[in-house]
Amino acid sequence: AEDLVILLVLAELGALAKGIETSTNSLAKILGMSQQTASRKLRELERKGLVIRDVKPTGETIKITDIGASILMEYRDRLQKVLGKVRKDIVTIRGYVVKGLGEGRYYMSLRNYVVQVKEKLGFKPYPGTLNIKLKTVDDVLRKLELLKLPGILIKGFSNGIRTYGDVKAFRAEINGIKPLAVVLPERTSHGIDVLEVIAPFNIREKLKLNDGDEVTIIIYLQ
Repeated sequence: AEDLVILLVLAELGALAKGIETSTNSLAKILGMSQQTASRKLRELERKGLVIRDVKPTGETIKITDIGASILMEYRDRLQKVLGKVRKDIVTIRGYVVKGLGEGRYYMSLRNYVVQVKEKLGFKPYPGTLNIKLKTVDDVLRKLELLKLPGILIKGFSNGIRTYGDVKAFRAEINGIKPLAVVLPERTSHGIDVLEVIAPFNIREKLKLNDGDEVTIIIYLQ
């Protein structure tokens, strides 16, 4: 699923017609993942013969190969149908509950984030996030659509020792339960197929969720 999504993003940037000059930092921001993860994903695509890379100290040139292009063509009609069905006011994403990395608990305990979440989303966040592994390529594509939208900005900050990135948020609900919010951190160790959700309570306990349980998230764009 991730291969297809990254190929789609590269194609949108022009890598089908000719090689594009970019950097893993720039690509990571578009894909909503860390620079290290983006670099690893590009190496995997190159190893599979889906892209050709010319890496230089100042950046790199990436071009989608004929094999990569054929994969995109195979899914073209399906992608057009999916994107054509996306409503303008909400997005519905499906996935499975998975164990987190423990980062959400740390970040949602930082005062600067907590104050902004309370001010902009209307609740004090529980120290932790619910992590959802997205079910299909369609769900990953919907997450990519969210990355293109402004959302509710939780601004990054610096404590003089470390800098913390911006976080984009969208109000949401799961099984009719509110208030919740999907958060898209500028910097994350999660793959592009993972979505994080915050709330003023422990979502797992309130909804009696276990790893592997399927959930449907309704995300409000306005």
